Amino acid sequence: MGWIFFAIALVIIAKSPLGMALAHRIRFGVAVEGGSGAQFEELAGQVNEELTALRAEMTDLAERMDFAERSLLQLRRPDALPQGHRPGPEADSI
Repeated sequence: MGWIFFAIALVIIAKSPLGMALAHRIRFGVAVEGGSGAQFEELAGQVNEELTALRAEMTDLAERMDFAERSLLQLRRPDALPQGHRPGPEADSI
């Protein structure tokens, strides 16, 4: 009795758009034209372009940070800073 329900469900699924797409994929081995494969390729291209732009931006930011670090190091030379007050031995006895 259970096989009757299985057979009916199989026929319903086979006649649905999902079943038709599955049959086309089995027959020809490729996705239906205009299906999700084309949308995926378009989306993958957009993601690739954005990733390339982000990499270029990260490279630019890294160069700017290197420049800023070098500029700060030049300002912080030991002879450019004022001499601080060092506590003497009398400061330890307090």
